[in-house]
Amino acid sequence: MKDIRVKAKRLILALYNIDEVYYTSEKKRRLSDAELCILYALDDGRPHSQKEICDKWLVPKTTVNTITKKWESQGVLTLAAIPGKRREMQITLTDTGKLFSREILDFIYRAESTALTKTLDKYSDTFIEALEYFGKNLKEAFEEDMRDGSLKG
Repeated sequence: MKDIRVKAKRLILALYNIDEVYYTSEKKRRLSDAELCILYALDDGRPHSQKEICDKWLVPKTTVNTITKKWESQGVLTLAAIPGKRREMQITLTDTGKLFSREILDFIYRAESTALTKTLDKYSDTFIEALEYFGKNLKEAFEEDMRDGSLKG
């Protein structure tokens, strides 16, 4: 059991350290965590729904809505109705948004690339799959405990 606690603590601290790097970068660029998440999500060149960003990036609906409205008024993105969906909107970066994205994300992508290529063998697909699997199992364990009433608060 002690070995599991030590491993869990190391893993969680590593994840917090990664989060801190992004948080510091965002602060210097005057972006919120949520703004960076939305920009990162939209930078793949595909349109995304607000719901998809909320679900995948864990950004609250009201926050996504506030940011998308602000960025729409600034010409960073466009919102369009999704056929067959009553209230769901599709978000796409405009040319201005793509330029904004480059200003913010190119630095981050270079840093990620540098970090990943330093010891590429440590960041195999197996490593990433294991981390994804841990996240999925941890989420399920928390949800199960909350359903069973084991977690108070």
